[in-house]
Amino acid sequence: MTRWTTPLQPGLPISFDGEQFTVAEIEGRRILLRPTAAVVGMPRWRQLDISVLLAHPTTEILVPAPQEEPAAAAILGGLDDGGDDDLTRKFRHVQEVRTGYQFGSEKLALPGEPRPDYAPGTPWMHRYVAKAAELGVAESTIRNWVRQVKRSGPAGLVRGRPAPSVLDRADDRWLEMARSVLKGHEKSSRPVRNLILAEIEERLTKEYGKETVPVPARTTGYELLRALTKGTNAFEGSTKGKRSIADAPKGTYGRLRATRPGEYVVLDTNCLDVFAMEPVTCRWVRCELTVAMDLYSRCITGLRLTPVSTKSTDVAGVLFETVRPRDAPDGDEVLPYCGVPSTVVIDADKLVDRDGQPLLPTVAAETIIFDHGKVYLSNHIQSVCAKLDISLQPARPKTPTDKPVERWFRTLNQGLLAALPGYKGSDVHSRGEKVEDEVFFFIDELEAIIREWITQIFTDRELCCP
Repeated sequence: MTRWTTPLQPGLPISFDGEQFTVAEIEGRRILLRPTAAVVGMPRWRQLDISVLLAHPTTEILVPAPQEEPAAAAILGGLDDGGDDDLTRKFRHVQEVRTGYQFGSEKLALPGEPRPDYAPGTPWMHRYVAKAAELGVAESTIRNWVRQVKRSGPAGLVRGRPAPSVLDRADDRWLEMARSVLKGHEKSSRPVRNLILAEIEERLTKEYGKETVPVPARTTGYELLRALTKGTNAFEGSTKGKRSIADAPKGTYGRLRATRPGEYVVLDTNCLDVFAMEPVTCRWVRCELTVAMDLYSRCITGLRLTPVSTKSTDVAGVLFETVRPRDAPDGDEVLPYCGVPSTVVIDADKLVDRDGQPLLPTVAAETIIFDHGKVYLSNHIQSVCAKLDISLQPARPKTPTDKPVERWFRTLNQGLLAALPGYKGSDVHSRGEKVEDEVFFFIDELEAIIREWITQIFTDRELCCP
């Protein structure tokens, strides 16, 4: 499967500015690069800001590229309406097997859910058998669907996709026991792979009998452990980080209380109270603004202004801007990551990208909070978040405290949009006469104005970032 994320840690080979380096040390936001083949008398060690390194166009992570897997947008883009509906129905069946609810959350439960065969606490094998009997397919088919969704989201259920993962060839009982053993070592010191494999085999023999469950060869066992522990720091990296990853939120909680930047990022779309001009037809259109807000710092980390309605690709663009810094003109002036300051004073006039757009702060998103809009429940967004290991958590209905970004939209309307030509008010009763004739700004110009207002007025006033 394609490696979508790579841990930035000492020893990682990196190509930067035409030279090859190895990460020697990471301290706060500063990273020290050691040259792979230094010239005699000219060691050329480099010390950079992490955001500068990630935003530089020449930066490349030199890790072996696994077999390329098509992106979720490419897979889902080839489906017609009937194929997308079939995929949605199949995905809801898998969600019911995994969680007991077709929409994957108790907050979105349909009448009669959870059904007795899929209620919490029901054994997994019983769920597989019940769903197989319900759909008239083999039990192994249901297990395979669950594995594909865990790895790639709804896009994993599209027929004809390759299944190169070694996990598909392993016995489910071995995998379940391996996950149980690894979970028991989350709070302990770093274990040894040989001992983990021996413990798995011993517990399988005790529970199922000797040679009942096929045990993979040692090399295959190492590969399976590598796949099961990807991104968990189980055998590599900091054990403190392993405990932190293990304690990450797994589901829907009560009132959200963010303790660090990126822990919760709130996504929302709102129809703006101002008209804009469509660049092709030069006619006025209504606009929808999709934004991402870091719940800890209340900074806006990504936005996209679209005419008429928002598509899943627009939401994916907001997610990309949230986790990836935009390019700066000289590669040096990049807005710091939210909550990780390097200086107290920032020259806001220099914080623009190559196109003159103001730069928004960036954050490593862990969990996305979204409402129940169809665009956020699309297969595309869920597949992208599954690839990037970002959890999706729906906000509770009629609970505005779960989404403070709603209050931000009112601040935007009152603090900026009300002063622009083409402002139409919050409803029909407050609309002026012939507001459409006053429309002046194109869509891209209006987005640039909103970005400038966020970076120079809203962010500075709210003290979200230094």
